[in-house]
This record gives sequence, structure tokens and C-alpha cells, in this order.
Amino acid sequence: MQNEEAGSQYQTNSFNNGDSGQYAGYGPGGIGWWGKNYISPWDIWFRGATVNGINDLQPSYFFSNGNVEDVTPYNIRVFAYAGIAYFDGTDDGQFHDVAQVGAPPIHDLTSGNYPNLYANGHEVGNLVRIPVPIDVPAYPDPHYSFRIEDKLLHLPLSGVTPAGPKYPPPHTNFDQAGTLLPQERELLAHYGKIFFYEVYVTDKVTNALVLSTLMHPEIKTLPSGIPDDIDAGWKPVDYLAGNHVYADVPTLGFTVPLYYFYDDTMPLPGKTDWDITRLSDENFCNSREVVFDVPMVPHEVDIDGTYKLRLGFSATGQTGWVNSALYLNVTGR
Repeated sequence: MQNEEAGSQYQTNSFNNGDSGQYAGYGPGGIGWWGKNYISPWDIWFRGATVNGINDLQPSYFFSNGNVEDVTPYNIRVFAYAGIAYFDGTDDGQFHDVAQVGAPPIHDLTSGNYPNLYANGHEVGNLVRIPVPIDVPAYPDPHYSFRIEDKLLHLPLSGVTPAGPKYPPPHTNFDQAGTLLPQERELLAHYGKIFFYEVYVTDKVTNALVLSTLMHPEIKTLPSGIPDDIDAGWKPVDYLAGNHVYADVPTLGFTVPLYYFYDDTMPLPGKTDWDITRLSDENFCNSREVVFDVPMVPHEVDIDGTYKLRLGFSATGQTGWVNSALYLNVTGR
């Protein structure tokens, strides 16, 4: 959970322990303003959580291309990159759900059944390009704005049952079109997330390509940020073994360091301690979420001097970061 940018809805995961957002005191309880940077919904302790009596809350993916007061001249096509969202602290190819304290590993990535998700010999950082694109036409097309979210799946992914889509077509999931093995689909559907978007902007009249770009939400609290913003909860992936795992950035041809949110000062089992009715400094995050440290990959891209692409997070005060949405939109504002 982290903040809104100067009152906008483009927040820059798990929350910043120093400033997690302020309880507003209005019923039945809710956030009045966000804390400092990055209100991601990915927390291994809060998969399918309940907040304010609302059940089965999962991460959401929100796409929007203008509106009645902001009619854009562009269509967009989006390819998503999915990967394992959480790191268990030991890079041995045995994926544990740390929220199941003391349980054996639930996925053996070394078995040969995870060729895409264990491609680099590390548990995390292997991304899969979802081959079926998400098309977001400009307003007033009826599909100019929609969400992808599932009540049962942490990452809505085709080929996984049971599923419980929360919203109707055009897109009820990310369609992997059979490119993943069954074990990989199962792992991603329950412990995965979308890391990057590869976005193509076209003229809605001529269909001519205007630009293409890779996008990633801004995370100001990572070690590459300015000192006053850095959150000590971000640890290098596999730092307990004295290593730091790097991973390939899609389309760009270079590697960057991976971090995960792990507060090693918390008593075992180290569960994220959060309640929406508490004050900002009474919450403690330990989400185990994995992120790429990519300050060079934009979260906002100018298209023509008026319209721009933005990728951030959008959340409501009623459910907070637990049900926030990775939000990609085209806007002239």
C-alpha cells in the first residue's frame, strides 16, 4: 500500500512501513489519503482477503482509454509479462508459500515441468509474454474501459479451473493460449502477477503505429530512489545466501537487480500486520513481493504533447491496497 501522487489516482506495494496511509475515520472504515508511494495489491498474506466485509479481494487490472470529457484519438494494444510474484527467501528451486508456515514446498521448479518459469535457474525473475494481446479502443467504443479480476485466482489466467471472473468480457483473464504447461499455469494463477506492459499506440482512424513502449509502475521506495524515499524493507533477492539475483528486462536486452519486500526485524512468522482502521504508523508490511528495479522504464509516456500513457495504481478507500488495480490509461489530462 502506498501513495497517491499529488491527489491523482496514479499511485507509485505492499506499503511503506514509514507511511502506510492515514485512516480517515468515516464508515464503515477507509483510507482518507495514501501514504508514501506504491500501493501494490501483491502480498502473500492477503491473497483473497476480506476488508470491510468485502470478501475474495484479489489484485485487479484496469484499462481505460479516454471518456466522454476526454476523447482520445488513439487505440492501444497491450502485451503483458507475467511471472512469480513472491520470493520465499531461499533460491533453491523449491517454491514455498511462506503464509503456510512449516508446510513443504508446493511447487518443485527443478522438476522439468516449469521450463518458462525456471528458465534462468532462479525461482523468480523469469517472465512470460502473454501471447494474446489486450486491445483497448478509444472512447466511445463500449470497451474503452474495463477491469480484469477474479475472485478465486490471484492472477486471472486462461486454462485454470476453478475460476471466478468478477467482470464480463471483453477480457475475463490473460489468455496464455496454451504456451504454459499446466503446472506453470497453476503456479502463476495463484502466486503470479503482471510485471510489465508492452504497449502499442495506433491512430484510431488510420491504424498507423504512433509509438511502442515498455512500461512499468513507478516504485520510489527502492534502493535506486532518493535517500529520503527508500524503504529498508526492500531486500535483494537471495541476499540471505549472499547473492543478488538479476533478471532480463523484456525487449530491452539488459538485466537489472531483483528485490523483494521482507522485513527481517518482524517476529516469526513475519505476517503482514495491517488493518484499514489503524493509523498510518501502526501497520507493518512483509509482503514478500518481487519487483524489478527499473527506473529507466517509464511509467508515463508522452504521445503527442497532449495525450499520454500512464501506468500506476488505483484504489478505493473502502478496501485500500488489498484490492488496488494496476491501472493503464490514455488521457489528455
